[in-house]
Amino acid sequence: MKRFLYILLLVLIVGGFIYVYPEIEWSAPEIDIKLQSENIGTRPFDIEVLDSGKGLKNVTVVLVGDHGESILVNKNYPEGVKGDKITVKLDPKKLGVKGGAAELKVSAEDRSRLKIFSGNKTKINKQVNLDLVPPKLDVISTDQYINHGGSGLVVYKASPDTVNSGVSIGNYYFPGYKANFKDEDVHMAFFAYPHDVEPGENIILIAQDQAGNEKTSGIFYRLRDINYRKSDINISENFVENVMVPIMQEDSSGSSHKEIFLKVNNEMRKKNDATIKKVGSNSKGEIMWDGAFHQLSNSKVEANFADERTYILNEEPIDKQFHLGYDLAVTKRYPIEAANSGVIVYADELGIYGNTVMIDHGMGILTLYGHMSTIDVEVGDQVSKNDIIGRTGETGLAAGDHLHYGIYINGVAVRPVEWWDNKWIKDNVTLKINQASGEFNPKTTETETQNQSSE
Repeated sequence: MKRFLYILLLVLIVGGFIYVYPEIEWSAPEIDIKLQSENIGTRPFDIEVLDSGKGLKNVTVVLVGDHGESILVNKNYPEGVKGDKITVKLDPKKLGVKGGAAELKVSAEDRSRLKIFSGNKTKINKQVNLDLVPPKLDVISTDQYINHGGSGLVVYKASPDTVNSGVSIGNYYFPGYKANFKDEDVHMAFFAYPHDVEPGENIILIAQDQAGNEKTSGIFYRLRDINYRKSDINISENFVENVMVPIMQEDSSGSSHKEIFLKVNNEMRKKNDATIKKVGSNSKGEIMWDGAFHQLSNSKVEANFADERTYILNEEPIDKQFHLGYDLAVTKRYPIEAANSGVIVYADELGIYGNTVMIDHGMGILTLYGHMSTIDVEVGDQVSKNDIIGRTGETGLAAGDHLHYGIYINGVAVRPVEWWDNKWIKDNVTLKINQASGEFNPKTTETETQNQSSE
């Protein structure tokens, strides 16, 4: 009888092992806390949890500090979940504290039966600095009068804990820069009201600290409508073959004239504009220019900014684009002057723009010179207003010798004519800088600023 009981016990043990063994795994879950810094605030952060075995069972996230202990996440998983990305956002009202030293505790358990009643567990504790107080932000400059497609400038004070600030309008963002004032908290942000943003869009000034806390302020403005032209442009097959095929970056054999045109005028244009955006987003944080910008000497404007062009091939409308600059013509191979002082940041071929030079004038302001026959400067060269940088030509997508001239703010095209106007510079740039330096006393109040954001 005893022997039978031993055998039965052995069978039960072996059977239990055979039943449980497939559910056993030895590897514990992996946890990755994705923080941009040790300072955490209202900016959401992600925690990635992975399990290569039986899958996750539970994940908890707890914050411990002077406020006590707060459970931020307690999540259970169905079978088979191998990983999860959890987004954590702190709620200052629920935490009831503004800041201080804290500890972030993350634990994850898998579905292994190694420990019979519980699985493998991973725990990570991370020391953090809790900061839930947004920066301070005050607008210094006065009301904005902006042309649709034009430029603006806002001067403002942001508290020392600010690490990023700038202007948001629609899907566009324009970074601010610390200005060269006695008060180190004063910043400046040049921005555009892009031609493709509908009238009435809110213009928002934003300041962000290292913990991701944000302070925003609406900017009051009055928008002047601009009547941009629309035109039809007939494209010949001869133009496609003689002008567009040579600048294609791929073999055109087997492609129709329409396909070639779209690859150049549409696809290549997008790539070229992305390059301009990239170059224009790496601007020096100082104003290198002085006074109004210079229009090419003796030039005539042959095509305006933001002209909406419909391209027609064989009586079929095949594409629509905006002309984001001025076409300036004088005589063939005419000397091109730098519009203002700055640094050469691009001097090379650029697709539809042909031989191209870009000059960084500081604080996001950039001028572009396209279709050049020759380039007489190199990247890194310092230039002054009216210095010769090359000659006009018909490289790229040009139907005749001329200069394509554009001006950009953080890579976004704006109306060049404003920057040629001494009065516009005085009213929209110089006056606001003088206000910030104390020559004028701005009357914008906090109440007015709050009302502005609702318009």
